[in-house]
Parts: sequence; C-alpha cells; structure tokens
Amino acid sequence: MFTQIEITTACNAKCFYCPSDTMKHTHMSWGCFEKIVQTEKSPTMLLLQGTGEPLLHPFFWEMVAYAKSKGHRISTITNGTMALSEIHSVLLDHIGFSLDTLDEVLAKRSGRTSPSQTIKHLLACYKHAPKKIKLYAVNYGQDLAPLKAFANEYNLPLFIQRIQPKKSYQTHYTTEPLPYVTHQCSYLENKKMRYYFVDGTKAPCCFMIDSTKVLHTKVIQHNLAQKNVPSCCTQCGELTGVKRLYM
Repeated sequence: MFTQIEITTACNAKCFYCPSDTMKHTHMSWGCFEKIVQTEKSPTMLLLQGTGEPLLHPFFWEMVAYAKSKGHRISTITNGTMALSEIHSVLLDHIGFSLDTLDEVLAKRSGRTSPSQTIKHLLACYKHAPKKIKLYAVNYGQDLAPLKAFANEYNLPLFIQRIQPKKSYQTHYTTEPLPYVTHQCSYLENKKMRYYFVDGTKAPCCFMIDSTKVLHTKVIQHNLAQKNVPSCCTQCGELTGVKRLYM
C-alpha cells in the first residue's frame, strides 16, 4: 500500500498525450497537504506526483521535509527541468525522471522539455544517489533503443508506459476504443494505493482523472459485481486489460 498525492496540476511541458493543458492549473494548499499527511498515521511511501510537474509547487521541499518528519518515505517523478541538489537527493527516497526520447527535435515536436537538460539534472542527481533513480517513458511509437541503451549504461530501471487509450487524454491523437475484458479491479480488491487529487478528494487509484466523478469503493465494487462500469472507471486500462507499465 502506498499513497499518491497530486500536489499540483501545473506543468511547464505540453506533452501531446497529457490532459494537463485541458485542466485548470492549480497547487494543493498547504492546509490540504498537512491534513492528508496527518490522516496517513502509519508511515508509508508518499508519491508526490499527479498530472502536473511536482517541483513547480512553491512549497514542494517544505512538503517533503514535513512528511519526512512524520516518518514517511517520499518519492516523486519529475520531467527534470529543475536541478536537484545533494541535500534534495538525500531527502527523497526515490526519484523518477520522465524521459521519452534523447532526440531534441522529436522531444520538441511532442511537447516535451529538453532531454539534454533532463539528462544533465539526472546525472547530477545520479552522482549523489544512483540507487534512488528510475526512468519513466511513454511509448507513442518512437525509437526507444537509445533510451534503453542509456538506461542500461547507468543501470537505471526503465518503466515504459503505453500511450493512453483514454478519451480524456486524446486531445491531439486517437486510439481505437478498447472493450472491457474484466469487471474486476486489483486496485480495489488488494487496496494497492490511496490517491488524493489536488483538491484533496480521496480515490482508491490514480486512474480516475475527474475528482467530481469519484465514487466510494464499495459503490464501485457493487457496480462491477453487477457488470456495470461506473463513470469514474469507464476509461480504466485495468478493466480493458491494458498493462500500464512494463520493464
């Protein structure tokens, strides 16, 4: 069990496959974050990451320090546009870098930030905490061989996510709609995670997108048992059999 907190929806990239540009950009308030951390009474892994770039939150490092003082471990995923100091590397327990390609031209075309800048900041962080770093990429059909070679060179875990078939993501591209292959959700059954939207709304997973449509876990399970997919789950890969991450 781990807890993911969407501390911001603001981002300095415009990835064509991300719904960030269709969302209101806002930061989670300190009061909301403090309340969530206090709710998580047992020490756990807190992933400070959602739709936006977490390091853009003006109180990101204060949030990290506060959560650490309560005994939690802290993880985040950044696009690497901002440098991490040695102290920052020590504070974070896991550091994910989002990087789809090493090609500057392709990155610009896809709305990503400069890969050379990301690699520069990644390697600086790697110098201080090599075992904490992971790479995350979205596969939209680009040549992934150079990225895989880079990951192998530095012995970095690389997680590749297939491009989302969700309607909410497809502002600048389309994929074929996928039928439901199951009405069982391992996130609900095994209580894998807790997710908090930027407004503090709590959900049983991070794949619901719209906080206004979140239903109670028991209501979702009842619907699925009746072979009905509630509106908060209609675009979930868990039900269509699409694995989100693989190595």
